[in-house]
Amino acid sequence: MALADLLRAIEAEADAERARAERETAAEAATIVERAREEAGALETALTAAPETEARADAIQMRALARLDASSALRSAREDAFGSLLTGIRETLATLRGTEAYPALFEALLAESRAALPSARELRVDRRDADLALPLAAGLGVELTLDTWGGLELANDDGRTIRNTLEERLANAEPLLRRRFAQMQTQERL
Repeated sequence: MALADLLRAIEAEADAERARAERETAAEAATIVERAREEAGALETALTAAPETEARADAIQMRALARLDASSALRSAREDAFGSLLTGIRETLATLRGTEAYPALFEALLAESRAALPSARELRVDRRDADLALPLAAGLGVELTLDTWGGLELANDDGRTIRNTLEERLANAEPLLRRRFAQMQTQERL
């Protein structure tokens, strides 16, 4: 009997050990399955988010490029508009000689130049201004050497020169015109 009791005890202990091993194996399997589900869920989220993240990055880049293109187009349009403005001013100045206002303008340019260079000895003008220049020369030698829309050049004996032509005045005014044009463009957008 003692042997039978010992065998039953060993068998009971083996059953208990088997049950414990099965529980541990089941728990371990459940943990592995749960971990695999979590990793699969994380992977699925990452894979799902990856195209979205990539699409967002692409959209941001496309917007940046579109802004750059729009800015470039706007800058180009403004430059074209300013160029058109300058062309109009040039056309107006080129025809100024034929207006009634030109003789007074020529006289004012000469007076301004004489004030800036009182030691002038030579008055250079376009041949088309000879009739205006000769009566106003008053002690200046008149040379018909300029080719200009209008205006004049004064020179003295030491080489100093005052160039007071319409072209020169426009060239000097261009930076100011550009600033004012830009300010007008900015005000129109507000």
